[in-house]
Amino acid sequence: MEFLIKITDRLRNFSDCVEVIQKQANGVVLGEYKMSLNDIINSLTNSSTEGSTHETPFLPKNCVKLVSTINGHEVFIELPKRKWQITYGNDTITVGFPRMIFAYKVHGKSISKLRIIALKESGALNGETPIYYFPFANVYHTTAEVCMGGNVFPEIECLSLLEKMHYLFFAAPFNDDYGSISTETKTMKQLIESLKDKEFNDDLLMPMNTTINGFFHLSK
Repeated sequence: MEFLIKITDRLRNFSDCVEVIQKQANGVVLGEYKMSLNDIINSLTNSSTEGSTHETPFLPKNCVKLVSTINGHEVFIELPKRKWQITYGNDTITVGFPRMIFAYKVHGKSISKLRIIALKESGALNGETPIYYFPFANVYHTTAEVCMGGNVFPEIECLSLLEKMHYLFFAAPFNDDYGSISTETKTMKQLIESLKDKEFNDDLLMPMNTTINGFFHLSK
């Protein structure tokens, strides 16, 4: 087991956070954390910590990345391309959605923010994977933040419960708020009609001209 500690010259005091990466001997990353410099120094100098371990929380299915800070967690969950049943206007219809990442910000037991970005279907994920705008409404395209209207996420006792939260997103009514965004400049109604009972066409995805790391300000 290896723990890599990254300390930059931008630190201003001992309460500033540094990045800690936990790896297996074969190089597989088990977790990424942020700890204050004070906590790092205490851990390294206190002999009572010898042999201690640091465990991640139990994680949701399809979690591709976890970033932990002293303020909470950011949990990245991948959803494969598939058809979802949604409510739009007065109709309940089945519509094709692209591959997506749901990025949850969690403080304590509360989900404080959800952002959604789209991905092309093929290819393994890494920090340099290009990302695309979520093509439908209910998401503010510039920031990728979700608008749930009057709907709210319930409190969670464990991060693993996040694996079911996307059902609440798809269950919330879709409307024309923020509009749609695609390479064919379709209205929300036109986009939904074109994808009714069909798989999503990745050629419709509009590039955000950045990567996963770039958009979410990640380092690895």
